[in-house]
Amino acid sequence: MGREAFAEVSYAGRSGKAKVLLEAEGIIARRPVGMTIARASIRALAVEGGDLTGQADQGPFRLSLGAGEALKWKANLDRPLPTLAAKMGLRPGLAVWTLGPFEGSELVEALTGVVPVTPEQAVLGVARVTGPEAAEAVAACAPSPVWIVHDKGRAAVFGEAAVRTAMRAAGWIDSKACAVSATLSATRYGRRPAESG
Repeated sequence: MGREAFAEVSYAGRSGKAKVLLEAEGIIARRPVGMTIARASIRALAVEGGDLTGQADQGPFRLSLGAGEALKWKANLDRPLPTLAAKMGLRPGLAVWTLGPFEGSELVEALTGVVPVTPEQAVLGVARVTGPEAAEAVAACAPSPVWIVHDKGRAAVFGEAAVRTAMRAAGWIDSKACAVSATLSATRYGRRPAESG
């Protein structure tokens, strides 16, 4: 996803020029319009001249993006989002070391069919951490690479920044991140390569 433009927006009785973002959750119009069109509710997409049009829960919408950009936005919205399993490189039969508990249907579904193994046998690790002790334990024994699942948002007690600090101090480097759910994110870490002298 990740597209952005400045466009005339019309939806749900609101209209105006605003910065619009195309994100996984849908189309987000910043102030002064200030609204989100949920991706799951978008249907009947079309490009009319330079406008992207469609229907959503609160009626028809129109974004005046210009012909080329409208076609790109439509193509992105027509393409299904990758699953969490695909984002994390998980598939049935893959040898995965896990450290839980894994709450939430998204994560449980993503891990469906993987073969649980020891860290030494694993191709990939997935660990849920809730505090510095858990992060230190993962850093000490996890296979490389490992996905660290942590709380997200400002209210997170042990979130992305705290995990990154703990993992980097133990010689790991982050390389990728993805949303797991509304309250969880995952960051992939690999062992930092040894410096040649």
